[in-house]
Amino acid sequence: MDSTEENSTNEVKTSSTKAVTLRVNPWWLSAALAVGLLAVVVLWRPWDSQPSAGDRTVSVSGSATLKAEPDEYVFYPSYEFKNADKATGLKELTAKSDEVVAGLKKAGVADKDIKTNASGYRDYYYFDQEAKTHTYSLQITATTHTRETAQKAQDYLLTTDPSGAVTPQSTFSTAKQKQLETQGRDQATKEARAKADQQAKNLGFKLGKVKSVEDSSNAYGGPIPMLTMDSAKSSGVSESSLPVQPGQNDLTYTVQVTYYIR
Repeated sequence: MDSTEENSTNEVKTSSTKAVTLRVNPWWLSAALAVGLLAVVVLWRPWDSQPSAGDRTVSVSGSATLKAEPDEYVFYPSYEFKNADKATGLKELTAKSDEVVAGLKKAGVADKDIKTNASGYRDYYYFDQEAKTHTYSLQITATTHTRETAQKAQDYLLTTDPSGAVTPQSTFSTAKQKQLETQGRDQATKEARAKADQQAKNLGFKLGKVKSVEDSSNAYGGPIPMLTMDSAKSSGVSESSLPVQPGQNDLTYTVQVTYYIR
């Protein structure tokens, strides 16, 4: 091997690194950052979370309570029959039902306003194992539409020896309730509008159109009376002198109104 080849083999090769300098134009950098920020804002859309003028609302309530004498009187007399013989008990129940229904019709109660409910009529009976008797019950629902007819019906029922209520439950008829609701709606909506006007004046805004209205009504009467024949006798009240005294019932009408603010 000659010296030339040896020097070529043993030659140490070296490399050098050149430094590269990158210069960025600050104006271009600012523009890129601005574009990126704008893209984030567009995607985020923060303006959507702010309510528009049409989204601003105010809600107010109004109510009215009317008092009136009820015009519907519902009776719920009931009767019990106990007998060791099932057939005899059913016969007694049937006879009593026919008797009371006929008497109510004679007192002026319409046939369509009388309902009967006989417990045990078709083998749904209760058998007392100790007394060895079958017990049946008859409940009659009678509805009258005038105080005069109610008085006649009550006077008659006092003679039938009922085991349930004798005095009627006083309620509003459908027509009467609708009439009262019309009056209550008028008063309640006026009250709601007056409240809204007051808030607008005090808080410095103007009312727009109505967005929504929700309303409801409730009629309140007395509980179902539980004066029986026995209690009437013990209180010294004769069979024909117990007066029908319905008093007045309440009907409450409420309304919730939402207005746009402008």
